[in-house]
Amino acid sequence: MTRHLLFFGLLAFSTLYALIRGGRPEQIGALTLFAGAWTSALMVKPAGSRFYQIETGILVTDVAIWGIFLWLSIRSTRFWPLWITALLGAEVLVHIGVLFAPGSDWAAYMTAAAMWSWIAQVLLLVATRRHCRRLGLWGADASWKT
Repeated sequence: MTRHLLFFGLLAFSTLYALIRGGRPEQIGALTLFAGAWTSALMVKPAGSRFYQIETGILVTDVAIWGIFLWLSIRSTRFWPLWITALLGAEVLVHIGVLFAPGSDWAAYMTAAAMWSWIAQVLLLVATRRHCRRLGLWGADASWKT
């Protein structure tokens, strides 16, 4: 339970930081990660049957989030959405891997599906800090490609 509290604390901090100090791409990314984490928490199967089979609800959520970050990677001037797109791609592959190895250890599946979310939060914090730094250095930081 401590792991969950730490994650949702990190999620709240990174989301608030990006919403307050980030540019539009950081804000969209923060809201996407926030909504995705809560949707995944609501979509997970009941206790006792979690991660013994593919978590379809989480897979669908991850694919939707992946699509949003792919769009951010294409449209924004930022490089960080591409990193999160890659992380989410790896997360989707974890789900697909369970289709090919249905007897996989549930704890390994759960950990492999969750670890990318921690890294995404840290990337969002770094990205927001870099945006603030660019604003301080240059006075502006264009968000979108023309």
